[in-house]
Amino acid sequence: MTEPRISDIPSIKKVLEEVKSLKSVKAAMPLLRPFLKLLGGNIGELDNAFAKVEEMERIAAELSTIPDRFNDFFAARGWILYDMLNFEVAKAAVQKAEAGDIDSGEHELVEYYDEKTINTHIALMMGVKAFRPRIPLARKVLIDYVEERYHASVPVVLALLDGMVNDLGGHGFFAQGVDLEAWDSIAAHSKGLAVLSKVLGEGRYKTTTYQIVLPYRNGILHGMDLGYDNKLVAAKAWAALFATRDWALKVEQGKVKPPPQEPKKEKTWDEIITQLRDIANDQAVLNSWAPRSIQPGVDIPASGPPADYGQGTPEQKLVAFLTFWQARNYGHMAKCVPFMDKKYSGNRLPLEIRQYYEHKRLKTFELLELIDHSFNITNIKAQLVYEHGGTDIETVTEFRMVKEDSDGKFAMPSNSNSEWTIYRGCINKILHL
Repeated sequence: MTEPRISDIPSIKKVLEEVKSLKSVKAAMPLLRPFLKLLGGNIGELDNAFAKVEEMERIAAELSTIPDRFNDFFAARGWILYDMLNFEVAKAAVQKAEAGDIDSGEHELVEYYDEKTINTHIALMMGVKAFRPRIPLARKVLIDYVEERYHASVPVVLALLDGMVNDLGGHGFFAQGVDLEAWDSIAAHSKGLAVLSKVLGEGRYKTTTYQIVLPYRNGILHGMDLGYDNKLVAAKAWAALFATRDWALKVEQGKVKPPPQEPKKEKTWDEIITQLRDIANDQAVLNSWAPRSIQPGVDIPASGPPADYGQGTPEQKLVAFLTFWQARNYGHMAKCVPFMDKKYSGNRLPLEIRQYYEHKRLKTFELLELIDHSFNITNIKAQLVYEHGGTDIETVTEFRMVKEDSDGKFAMPSNSNSEWTIYRGCINKILHL
Protein backbone atom coordinates (compact mmCIF):
# COMPACT_ATOMS: atom_id res chain seq x y z
CA MET A 1 0.00 0.00 0.00
CA THR A 2 1.34 3.43 -0.97
CA GLU A 3 2.28 5.64 1.97
CA PRO A 4 0.08 8.76 2.25
CA ARG A 5 1.97 11.86 1.14
CA ILE A 6 1.43 15.44 2.26
CA SER A 7 1.62 16.46 -1.40
CA ASP A 8 -1.72 14.68 -1.92
CA ILE A 9 -3.74 16.91 0.43
CA PRO A 10 -6.45 18.89 -1.43
CA SER A 11 -5.00 22.39 -0.97
CA ILE A 12 -1.62 21.38 -2.46
CA LYS A 13 -3.20 19.39 -5.29
CA LYS A 14 -5.38 22.38 -6.10
CA VAL A 15 -2.32 24.62 -6.53
CA LEU A 16 -0.72 22.09 -8.88
CA GLU A 17 -3.95 21.75 -10.88
CA GLU A 18 -4.28 25.54 -11.16
CA VAL A 19 -0.76 25.85 -12.54
CA LYS A 20 -1.41 22.96 -14.93
CA SER A 21 -4.54 24.75 -16.16
CA LEU A 22 -2.60 27.96 -16.70
CA LYS A 23 0.01 26.08 -18.73
CA SER A 24 -2.75 24.61 -20.90
CA VAL A 25 -4.23 28.04 -21.51
CA LYS A 26 -0.79 29.45 -22.34
CA ALA A 27 -0.26 26.69 -24.91
CA ALA A 28 -3.62 27.58 -26.47
CA MET A 29 -2.95 31.34 -26.56
CA PRO A 30 -2.00 31.48 -30.28
CA LEU A 31 -5.49 30.17 -31.10
CA LEU A 32 -7.27 32.16 -28.40
CA ARG A 33 -5.63 35.53 -29.00
CA PRO A 34 -8.05 36.72 -31.76
CA PHE A 35 -11.11 35.72 -29.72
CA LEU A 36 -9.80 37.36 -26.56
CA LYS A 37 -9.29 40.60 -28.48
CA LEU A 38 -12.90 40.45 -29.64
CA LEU A 39 -13.99 39.86 -26.05
CA GLY A 40 -12.04 42.89 -24.88
CA GLY A 41 -9.30 40.99 -23.07
CA ASN A 42 -6.09 42.88 -22.24
CA ILE A 43 -3.65 40.76 -24.26
CA GLY A 44 -0.55 42.53 -23.00
CA GLU A 45 -1.60 41.96 -19.39
CA LEU A 46 -2.24 38.27 -20.06
CA ASP A 47 1.07 37.84 -21.88
CA ASN A 48 2.88 39.29 -18.85
CA ALA A 49 1.10 36.82 -16.59
CA PHE A 50 1.82 33.87 -18.86
CA ALA A 51 5.51 34.81 -19.01
CA LYS A 52 5.72 33.77 -15.36
CA VAL A 53 3.90 30.44 -15.65
CA GLU A 54 7.13 28.40 -15.72
CA GLU A 55 8.38 30.18 -12.61
CA MET A 56 5.02 29.56 -10.95
CA GLU A 57 5.32 25.88 -11.87
CA ARG A 58 8.77 25.68 -10.25
CA ILE A 59 7.51 27.36 -7.08
CA ALA A 60 4.42 25.12 -6.97
CA ALA A 61 6.63 22.03 -7.31
CA GLU A 62 8.73 23.20 -4.37
CA LEU A 63 5.65 23.98 -2.29
CA SER A 64 4.24 20.52 -2.96
CA THR A 65 7.40 18.46 -2.34
CA ILE A 66 9.19 20.27 0.51
CA PRO A 67 6.71 19.14 3.24
CA ASP A 68 7.26 15.43 2.57
CA ARG A 69 11.02 15.85 2.11
CA PHE A 70 11.25 17.90 5.30
CA ASN A 71 9.32 15.41 7.44
CA ASP A 72 11.17 12.44 5.94
CA PHE A 73 14.45 13.93 7.18
CA PHE A 74 13.47 15.71 10.36
CA ALA A 75 10.35 14.15 11.96
CA ALA A 76 12.45 11.52 13.75
CA ARG A 77 14.56 14.39 15.10
CA GLY A 78 11.53 16.20 16.53
CA TRP A 79 10.68 18.66 13.73
CA ILE A 80 7.71 18.69 11.34
CA LEU A 81 6.63 21.24 8.77
CA TYR A 82 3.68 23.43 9.72
CA ASP A 83 1.90 26.44 8.27
CA MET A 84 3.71 29.16 10.27
CA LEU A 85 7.23 27.78 9.70
CA ASN A 86 9.16 30.00 7.27
CA PHE A 87 9.25 28.13 3.95
CA GLU A 88 12.71 29.36 2.97
CA VAL A 89 14.12 28.15 6.29
CA ALA A 90 12.51 24.74 5.78
CA LYS A 91 13.81 24.57 2.21
CA ALA A 92 17.36 25.46 3.28
CA ALA A 93 17.24 22.74 5.95
CA VAL A 94 16.08 20.16 3.41
CA GLN A 95 18.77 21.14 0.92
CA LYS A 96 21.49 20.72 3.55
CA ALA A 97 20.06 17.38 4.63
CA GLU A 98 19.93 16.16 1.02
CA ALA A 99 23.55 17.24 0.60
CA GLY A 100 24.48 14.93 3.46
CA ASP A 101 24.74 17.51 6.25
CA ILE A 102 21.54 17.04 8.24
CA ASP A 103 23.16 18.50 11.37
CA SER A 104 23.65 21.84 9.60
CA GLY A 105 20.04 21.67 8.43
CA GLU A 106 18.94 21.20 12.02
CA HIS A 107 21.12 24.13 13.08
CA GLU A 108 19.18 26.31 10.60
CA LEU A 109 15.96 25.33 12.35
CA VAL A 110 17.26 25.98 15.85
CA GLU A 111 18.51 29.46 14.92
CA TYR A 112 15.13 30.27 13.36
CA TYR A 113 13.50 30.26 16.80
CA ASP A 114 14.71 33.63 18.01
CA GLU A 115 12.80 36.11 20.15
CA LYS A 116 11.14 37.90 17.23
CA THR A 117 9.96 34.70 15.54
CA ILE A 118 8.58 33.15 18.71
CA ASN A 119 6.85 36.41 19.66
CA THR A 120 5.17 36.53 16.24
CA HIS A 121 4.13 32.88 16.50
CA ILE A 122 2.64 33.44 19.96
CA ALA A 123 0.63 36.37 18.56
CA LEU A 124 -0.72 34.17 15.76
CA MET A 125 -1.66 31.50 18.31
CA MET A 126 -4.30 33.98 19.51
CA GLY A 127 -6.45 32.62 16.68
CA VAL A 128 -6.81 29.44 18.74
CA LYS A 129 -9.44 30.12 21.39
CA ALA A 130 -8.15 27.30 23.63
CA PHE A 131 -4.68 28.86 23.71
CA ARG A 132 -5.67 32.40 24.68
CA PRO A 133 -5.69 31.80 28.47
CA ARG A 134 -2.17 30.38 28.06
CA ILE A 135 -0.69 33.38 26.23
CA PRO A 136 0.42 35.35 29.34
CA LEU A 137 2.37 32.31 30.54
CA ALA A 138 3.81 31.73 27.05
CA ARG A 139 5.17 35.29 27.03
CA LYS A 140 6.81 34.73 30.43
CA VAL A 141 8.38 31.52 29.14
CA LEU A 142 9.78 33.43 26.17
CA ILE A 143 11.75 35.62 28.59
CA ASP A 144 13.32 32.51 30.10
CA TYR A 145 14.13 31.18 26.62
CA VAL A 146 15.75 34.42 25.44
CA GLU A 147 17.83 34.58 28.63
CA GLU A 148 18.89 30.93 28.06
CA ARG A 149 17.08 29.53 31.07
CA TYR A 150 16.12 26.45 29.09
CA HIS A 151 15.71 24.38 32.27
CA ALA A 152 12.73 26.63 33.06
CA SER A 153 11.28 27.13 29.57
CA VAL A 154 11.13 23.54 28.29
CA PRO A 155 8.79 22.01 30.92
CA VAL A 156 6.35 24.92 30.71
CA VAL A 157 6.18 24.88 26.89
CA LEU A 158 5.48 21.14 26.99
CA ALA A 159 2.77 21.75 29.60
CA LEU A 160 1.19 24.49 27.44
CA LEU A 161 1.17 22.10 24.48
CA ASP A 162 -0.31 19.22 26.47
CA GLY A 163 -2.97 21.35 28.11
CA MET A 164 -4.22 23.01 24.93
CA VAL A 165 -4.51 19.69 23.09
CA ASN A 166 -6.31 18.17 26.07
CA ASP A 167 -8.84 21.03 26.07
CA LEU A 168 -9.60 20.41 22.39
CA GLY A 169 -9.28 16.65 22.03
CA GLY A 170 -9.99 15.22 25.46
CA HIS A 171 -6.49 13.75 25.56
CA GLY A 172 -3.11 15.43 25.94
CA PHE A 173 -0.67 15.74 23.05
CA PHE A 174 1.38 12.81 24.31
CA ALA A 175 -1.51 10.52 25.33
CA GLN A 176 -1.73 7.12 23.71
CA GLY A 177 -4.43 7.08 21.05
CA VAL A 178 -4.81 10.87 20.76
CA ASP A 179 -6.14 11.83 17.32
CA LEU A 180 -3.98 14.62 15.87
CA GLU A 181 -4.99 14.25 12.23
CA ALA A 182 -7.19 16.65 10.28
CA TRP A 183 -8.34 16.94 6.71
CA ASP A 184 -6.31 19.08 4.29
CA SER A 185 -3.56 19.99 6.76
CA ILE A 186 0.21 19.85 6.39
CA ALA A 187 0.93 19.61 10.12
CA ALA A 188 -2.07 17.44 11.02
CA HIS A 189 -1.22 14.87 8.33
CA SER A 190 -0.45 11.29 9.37
CA LYS A 191 3.23 12.12 8.69
CA GLY A 192 3.07 15.19 10.93
CA LEU A 193 1.72 15.64 14.45
CA ALA A 194 0.88 11.96 14.87
CA VAL A 195 4.53 11.05 14.28
CA LEU A 196 5.81 13.92 16.43
CA SER A 197 3.59 12.87 19.35
CA LYS A 198 5.10 9.38 19.33
CA VAL A 199 8.68 10.63 19.00
CA LEU A 200 8.40 13.12 21.87
CA GLY A 201 6.14 10.87 23.96
CA GLU A 202 8.60 7.99 24.10
CA GLY A 203 8.71 6.22 27.46
CA ARG A 204 11.75 7.15 29.57
CA TYR A 205 12.19 4.83 32.53
CA LYS A 206 15.77 5.34 33.68
CA THR A 207 17.43 8.47 35.04
CA THR A 208 19.85 9.98 32.51
CA THR A 209 22.35 12.78 33.02
CA TYR A 210 23.77 13.08 29.51
CA GLN A 211 22.60 15.90 27.21
CA ILE A 212 19.50 14.82 25.31
CA VAL A 213 18.48 16.23 21.90
CA LEU A 214 14.69 15.74 22.04
CA PRO A 215 12.13 17.25 24.45
CA TYR A 216 10.91 13.91 25.79
CA ARG A 217 7.82 14.86 27.72
CA ASN A 218 7.79 11.85 30.05
CA GLY A 219 11.49 11.94 30.81
CA ILE A 220 11.57 15.69 31.47
CA LEU A 221 8.36 16.17 33.44
CA HIS A 222 8.91 13.00 35.49
CA GLY A 223 12.45 13.98 36.37
CA MET A 224 14.17 11.13 34.51
CA ASP A 225 15.99 13.07 31.72
CA LEU A 226 18.13 15.60 33.54
CA GLY A 227 20.17 16.81 30.58
CA TYR A 228 17.44 18.72 28.74
CA ASP A 229 18.80 22.20 29.55
CA ASN A 230 19.94 23.19 26.04
CA LYS A 231 18.75 25.35 23.14
CA LEU A 232 18.18 22.42 20.77
CA VAL A 233 15.60 20.83 23.07
CA ALA A 234 14.04 24.21 23.92
CA ALA A 235 13.61 25.19 20.24
CA LYS A 236 12.00 21.84 19.44
CA ALA A 237 9.52 22.33 22.28
CA TRP A 238 8.43 25.67 20.81
CA ALA A 239 8.24 24.13 17.33
CA ALA A 240 5.99 21.32 18.59
CA LEU A 241 3.66 23.82 20.24
CA PHE A 242 3.34 26.01 17.15
CA ALA A 243 2.89 22.99 14.87
CA THR A 244 -0.44 22.24 16.58
CA ARG A 245 -2.01 25.56 15.54
CA ASP A 246 -3.51 24.38 12.25
CA TRP A 247 -4.95 21.23 13.87
CA ALA A 248 -6.38 23.28 16.75
CA LEU A 249 -8.04 25.76 14.39
CA LYS A 250 -9.64 22.94 12.42
CA VAL A 251 -10.96 21.36 15.63
CA GLU A 252 -12.49 24.65 16.76
CA GLN A 253 -13.94 25.30 13.30
CA GLY A 254 -15.35 21.78 12.97
CA LYS A 255 -13.18 21.10 9.90
CA VAL A 256 -11.32 17.99 11.05
CA LYS A 257 -13.28 15.81 8.61
CA PRO A 258 -13.59 16.54 4.88
CA PRO A 259 -16.69 18.50 3.82
CA PRO A 260 -19.31 16.88 1.58
CA GLN A 261 -17.86 16.49 -1.88
CA GLU A 262 -19.24 18.97 -4.38
CA PRO A 263 -19.44 18.28 -8.11
CA LYS A 264 -16.28 19.46 -9.84
CA LYS A 265 -16.94 22.68 -11.70
CA GLU A 266 -14.89 23.60 -14.73
CA LYS A 267 -13.71 27.20 -14.84
CA THR A 268 -15.15 29.48 -17.48
CA TRP A 269 -12.86 31.54 -19.71
CA ASP A 270 -13.92 34.67 -17.84
CA GLU A 271 -12.89 33.06 -14.54
CA ILE A 272 -9.54 31.96 -15.97
CA ILE A 273 -8.83 35.44 -17.34
CA THR A 274 -9.82 37.03 -14.02
CA GLN A 275 -7.53 34.63 -12.18
CA LEU A 276 -4.65 35.46 -14.48
CA ARG A 277 -5.18 39.17 -13.99
CA ASP A 278 -5.25 38.71 -10.22
CA ILE A 279 -2.03 36.72 -10.32
CA ALA A 280 -0.36 39.34 -12.49
CA ASN A 281 -1.58 42.17 -10.28
CA ASP A 282 -0.55 40.42 -7.08
CA GLN A 283 2.90 39.68 -8.48
CA ALA A 284 3.30 43.29 -9.61
CA VAL A 285 2.38 44.57 -6.14
CA LEU A 286 4.73 42.13 -4.42
CA ASN A 287 7.60 42.97 -6.77
CA SER A 288 7.19 46.72 -6.42
CA TRP A 289 6.29 46.85 -2.72
CA ALA A 290 8.52 48.88 -0.45
CA PRO A 291 7.93 49.99 3.15
CA ARG A 292 6.57 53.48 3.54
CA SER A 293 8.71 56.11 5.20
CA ILE A 294 6.20 57.62 7.59
CA GLN A 295 6.95 59.53 10.77
CA PRO A 296 3.95 60.28 13.01
CA GLY A 297 3.75 63.95 13.83
CA VAL A 298 5.52 64.83 10.56
CA ASP A 299 4.00 62.85 7.68
CA ILE A 300 0.77 61.94 9.46
CA PRO A 301 -0.85 63.35 12.59
CA ALA A 302 0.37 61.85 15.85
CA SER A 303 -3.22 62.04 17.08
CA GLY A 304 -6.56 62.94 15.57
CA PRO A 305 -9.81 61.55 14.17
CA PRO A 306 -9.72 58.56 11.74
CA ALA A 307 -10.62 60.85 8.82
CA ASP A 308 -7.20 62.51 9.14
CA TYR A 309 -5.47 59.28 8.09
CA GLY A 310 -5.27 57.55 4.72
CA GLN A 311 -8.32 55.52 3.80
CA GLY A 312 -7.79 51.79 4.23
CA THR A 313 -4.43 52.15 6.01
CA PRO A 314 -3.38 50.26 9.14
CA GLU A 315 -2.88 53.52 11.02
CA GLN A 316 -6.46 54.57 10.24
CA LYS A 317 -7.80 51.28 11.65
CA LEU A 318 -5.71 51.63 14.83
CA VAL A 319 -6.81 55.25 15.33
CA ALA A 320 -10.41 54.18 14.79
CA PHE A 321 -10.05 51.53 17.50
CA LEU A 322 -8.49 53.99 19.94
CA THR A 323 -11.14 56.60 19.15
CA PHE A 324 -13.90 54.05 19.79
CA TRP A 325 -12.19 53.20 23.08
CA GLN A 326 -12.23 56.88 24.08
CA ALA A 327 -15.93 57.03 23.23
CA ARG A 328 -16.57 53.72 25.02
CA ASN A 329 -18.12 52.36 21.85
CA TYR A 330 -17.49 48.67 22.56
CA GLY A 331 -19.53 47.44 19.62
CA HIS A 332 -17.34 49.27 17.11
CA MET A 333 -14.19 48.25 19.00
CA ALA A 334 -15.27 44.65 18.39
CA LYS A 335 -15.19 45.25 14.64
CA CYS A 336 -11.43 45.91 14.78
CA VAL A 337 -10.46 42.45 16.04
CA PRO A 338 -9.28 39.47 13.94
CA PHE A 339 -11.78 37.43 11.97
CA MET A 340 -11.46 34.39 14.23
CA ASP A 341 -12.32 36.45 17.32
CA LYS A 342 -15.40 37.82 15.63
CA LYS A 343 -16.45 34.36 14.47
CA TYR A 344 -16.10 32.55 17.77
CA SER A 345 -17.18 35.25 20.18
CA GLY A 346 -20.01 36.42 17.94
CA ASN A 347 -22.58 38.55 19.72
CA ARG A 348 -20.72 38.17 23.02
CA LEU A 349 -17.62 39.98 21.77
CA PRO A 350 -18.80 43.57 22.51
CA LEU A 351 -19.79 42.42 26.00
CA GLU A 352 -16.37 40.80 26.56
CA ILE A 353 -14.63 43.97 25.39
CA ARG A 354 -16.85 46.09 27.61
CA GLN A 355 -16.04 43.93 30.65
CA TYR A 356 -12.35 44.41 30.05
CA TYR A 357 -12.20 48.06 28.97
CA GLU A 358 -14.99 49.83 30.84
CA HIS A 359 -12.80 50.39 33.91
CA LYS A 360 -9.92 51.68 31.78
CA ARG A 361 -10.91 55.02 30.24
CA LEU A 362 -8.54 56.06 27.46
CA LYS A 363 -7.81 59.78 27.77
CA THR A 364 -5.20 60.42 25.07
CA PHE A 365 -3.17 58.54 22.49
CA GLU A 366 -0.20 59.50 20.34
CA LEU A 367 1.33 57.49 17.50
CA LEU A 368 5.11 57.30 17.92
CA GLU A 369 6.45 54.95 15.25
CA LEU A 370 5.17 53.10 12.19
CA ILE A 371 7.04 50.25 10.46
CA ASP A 372 5.72 48.33 7.45
CA HIS A 373 7.01 44.74 7.45
CA SER A 374 5.10 43.67 4.34
CA PHE A 375 2.10 44.84 2.35
CA ASN A 376 -0.15 43.18 4.93
CA ILE A 377 1.76 43.53 8.23
CA THR A 378 2.54 46.82 9.99
CA ASN A 379 3.74 47.52 13.53
CA ILE A 380 2.69 50.79 15.18
CA LYS A 381 3.95 52.08 18.52
CA ALA A 382 1.61 54.37 20.42
CA GLN A 383 1.74 56.18 23.74
CA LEU A 384 -1.49 55.76 25.69
CA VAL A 385 -2.73 57.59 28.75
CA TYR A 386 -5.69 55.93 30.44
CA GLU A 387 -7.40 56.36 33.78
CA HIS A 388 -7.81 53.30 35.98
CA GLY A 389 -9.02 53.39 39.56
CA GLY A 390 -8.70 57.16 39.71
CA THR A 391 -5.06 57.11 38.57
CA ASP A 392 -3.70 58.18 35.18
CA ILE A 393 -1.41 55.52 33.72
CA GLU A 394 0.95 56.18 30.81
CA THR A 395 2.26 53.32 28.70
CA VAL A 396 3.83 52.70 25.29
CA THR A 397 2.36 49.79 23.35
CA GLU A 398 3.33 48.23 20.04
CA PHE A 399 0.31 47.20 17.97
CA ARG A 400 0.71 44.55 15.28
CA MET A 401 -1.67 45.28 12.43
CA VAL A 402 -2.47 42.46 9.99
CA LYS A 403 -4.54 42.67 6.82
CA GLU A 404 -6.70 39.55 6.56
CA ASP A 405 -9.47 38.22 4.38
CA SER A 406 -12.91 36.97 5.44
CA ASP A 407 -11.44 33.54 6.25
CA GLY A 408 -8.91 34.99 8.67
CA LYS A 409 -5.96 34.43 6.31
CA PHE A 410 -3.35 36.93 5.16
CA ALA A 411 -4.97 38.96 2.38
CA MET A 412 -3.41 39.14 -1.07
CA PRO A 413 -3.40 42.49 -2.92
CA SER A 414 -6.15 41.38 -5.32
CA ASN A 415 -8.52 40.48 -2.50
CA SER A 416 -10.92 43.40 -2.13
CA ASN A 417 -12.79 41.63 0.68
CA SER A 418 -10.10 42.26 3.29
CA GLU A 419 -9.42 44.62 6.17
CA TRP A 420 -6.80 45.59 8.72
CA THR A 421 -7.15 44.04 12.17
CA ILE A 422 -5.30 44.37 15.48
CA TYR A 423 -3.42 41.18 16.25
CA ARG A 424 -1.32 42.42 19.13
CA GLY A 425 -1.79 45.27 21.54
CA CYS A 426 -4.90 45.85 23.62
CA ILE A 427 -6.95 43.06 22.08
CA ASN A 428 -7.44 39.88 24.14
CA LYS A 429 -5.85 41.42 27.24
CA ILE A 430 -2.37 41.09 25.75
CA LEU A 431 -1.49 44.54 27.00
CA HIS A 432 -2.30 43.61 30.64
CA LEU A 433 -3.54 47.10 31.40
